[in-house]
Amino acid sequence: MTTPVDRTCVAMVGGGSMGGAIVEGILSGVPEARVIVVEANEELAEKWRSREGVEVLPLAAAVSEATVVFLAVKPHQITEVLREAAPDLRPGTTVVSIAAGVPLSSLESCVGEEVAVVRAMPNTPVRVGRGAVGIAAGRGCTDAKLDDVSALLGPVATVVTIPESSIDALTATSGSGPAYVFYLAEAMNKAAVDLGLDPATASTLVAETILGAGLLLAASPDDPAALRAAVTSKGGTTAAATRVFDERGLPEIVQAAMQACVDRAEEMVREQADVDR
Repeated sequence: MTTPVDRTCVAMVGGGSMGGAIVEGILSGVPEARVIVVEANEELAEKWRSREGVEVLPLAAAVSEATVVFLAVKPHQITEVLREAAPDLRPGTTVVSIAAGVPLSSLESCVGEEVAVVRAMPNTPVRVGRGAVGIAAGRGCTDAKLDDVSALLGPVATVVTIPESSIDALTATSGSGPAYVFYLAEAMNKAAVDLGLDPATASTLVAETILGAGLLLAASPDDPAALRAAVTSKGGTTAAATRVFDERGLPEIVQAAMQACVDRAEEMVREQADVDR
């Protein structure tokens, strides 16, 4: 976790699942911050109005007050929303986009040079305070501003600073990574039931196994290969299972899947460039 920022006014444009999780993290981890939510969906907006510590304001009013503005809207909406907000942004404001496929250059073209821009790529475990977020700084984003963004995200995630050139690789690793784990969990659940476990027991065992293995991986000084070897006795049951993974080419499948993720992210950048033109 990072050291909380001093008194800050944060505007979250988009109070849905991801934006909402970040808001809750700020409320609990950076209690001195003032938090404003901009939300077009009236049902969601009403929910935020009832949340202690949150103000709900229109876009122009919210960003005119904020020192940090998070953009948590759909990627195809983000430059339109940012252009609408730009006249009301104060000099020195930091804008943080959590949209995939929208490069810093597209974001920076919407605002003046006195506004700093940051790209952030969170993943869904931010909802339970165990996310991973990569942040990349744009022009005019000082180390101090980047530290402030990191401090705001710190209550819900481990934050790493990367160059923008690495953000697609990060997306393929941690951004989309939870889906890979859930896919594995689906397959393990089905196999466990097919082998005779009842669905509730299978679900509990799979979830706790993945959770425990993840915590062990995070806490251990050993790398994944060493941890796997520690569970795998020669000629034993685990060795029989992992041999099937090797024979079916699991490492190559994972490599190809993550490359496909990077390829799609690069394609989304080209699509955004067409939108900008």
